[in-house]
Amino acid sequence: MSAPQRTGFDTLPATRFPGYEVVPRGAQAGLLIVHGIAEHADRYRHVAAALGNNGIACFAYDQQGHGLFPGTRTHVQDFADFAKDLESVGKALRERFPALPLFVWGHSMGSVVVTLAAIDGLSWANGVITSGAALHATPKLDGIGGAVARIAASVAPRVRISLRIDGTKLSRVEEIQRQHMSDPLVPRTASLRLLYGFALACRQCNANLARITHPWLAVHGEADAVCPPSGSKALIGGLGSTDKQLVTYPQLLHEVHNEDDRSRAILFELMTRWMLERSHGPQIPQAPLPGA
Repeated sequence: MSAPQRTGFDTLPATRFPGYEVVPRGAQAGLLIVHGIAEHADRYRHVAAALGNNGIACFAYDQQGHGLFPGTRTHVQDFADFAKDLESVGKALRERFPALPLFVWGHSMGSVVVTLAAIDGLSWANGVITSGAALHATPKLDGIGGAVARIAASVAPRVRISLRIDGTKLSRVEEIQRQHMSDPLVPRTASLRLLYGFALACRQCNANLARITHPWLAVHGEADAVCPPSGSKALIGGLGSTDKQLVTYPQLLHEVHNEDDRSRAILFELMTRWMLERSHGPQIPQAPLPGA
């Protein structure tokens, strides 16, 4: 299953990754966006536009095996490569924008990539945002089941496993559901190697949260049936950070950034405020939750 072909696609400057950037004049902070499994950077264009209007420069890229990145779809030789790629992209941004406060946002699987990178890295980042944290979304790989999975991932790494993607579990907005289910850049399967590596990465992250001291904002939909909210609760509870916050959204599903207009506006205001507080000045009250 090879990468979709498109001529003339853009590459995020100073990197090898397909992607884009939105840099408003006089940007006050920058946000590097790390997408989830079986999706791609283009699904975050509306986020970049909204945050750009708030003075936040946004940078997004397709991870290995995703979007327009060349090669086999939803496959990676080593899950740790995702974290290494994030470090390389972040450092490239820091070199290009040495005075700009930089943050990173990881959604779903992207939250695990960001957390894995934060254990020993992300020195270029002023803080981290995660949404739909996936730390409790994969098997624990204990006992015989874990041994069988390890052997299978080694012997048949490219075997395809259904992701059972259901757009109705991502967002309450029907148009978003339709777009996701008809998106040619959203694979419906992933390699056994990627999925096994995903589970191992979750275990590694959970075991090392106390080593992470970055400022951290975690957001999660309370009705998320894809990645249990307990993942974000465990994440925030286990971090060694003194500056950490969990915000949950009643009734929202997995993609909190793809819900109705009002919910999006509240989320984007929260993200903007949180980043600017850690860029230029003292803390200010957080945005209210939907329905508040």
